[in-house]
This record gives sequence, C-alpha cells and structure tokens, in this order.
Amino acid sequence: MGGQPGTAASNSKTNVILAYLLWWVTGIIFLFVGKNDPDVKWNAAQSVVVLGGLWLIASIVSIVLLPLGGLIYLVGVVYWIIFLVGAFNYRGGHIAAPGIAQFTNQLTDGLANAVK
Repeated sequence: MGGQPGTAASNSKTNVILAYLLWWVTGIIFLFVGKNDPDVKWNAAQSVVVLGGLWLIASIVSIVLLPLGGLIYLVGVVYWIIFLVGAFNYRGGHIAAPGIAQFTNQLTDGLANAVK
C-alpha cells in the first residue's frame, strides 16, 4: 500500500521533498500545488515560515552585521538539511522543526489553513 510507486503515499512523499527542496521558494509553490493534501500543504507552509523567515531575518541582519547574518543563514541550512532528511524518510504527517516547533507550528497552521 504505502510507498508503492504511483500511490497517493508516494506522491505525498515526493511533494513533501519538493516543498523543502529549494527552501521557501518551492514551499510557496507547493502551498498551492499540494493544497488538496493537508500534509503536503502543512509541510510547504513550514518551509515558508521557518526557512523563509530565517532567510528574511538573515538578509536584514546581514546589511548591518555580516557575521551574524551568516550565522543565521547557517542555522537555516541546518534546518533545511533536517527537513530534507525528514522528507526523504517521510511516512505521513508533519516534520517538526526541532527546538522551535512550539513557536512555528501556530504560524505554520495559520498559513496552511489560509490557502484554500
């Protein structure tokens, strides 16, 4: 059943991987492409919230304090790797953002629910 090529589970896993692949850019795309699959939509929203948020903060901070901006980008890369590893091992559900899930889940839920 799950994991068979061409099944809904296989398509969900592929879409979750793609939602994280190019950071928040593919997250935005898969918010709409995967809007009929709640797990894909939630993971795409998390890509936008966490990776997009870190990218935005790092970009702003880099203007004033380049080393601190670089450190924030590095944190973003670490989360990106965590999300991609989680996506490749995807078995359904949400991939949690370690250490910050309690803060980001509410934003992620709000964004995922806003896309109809």
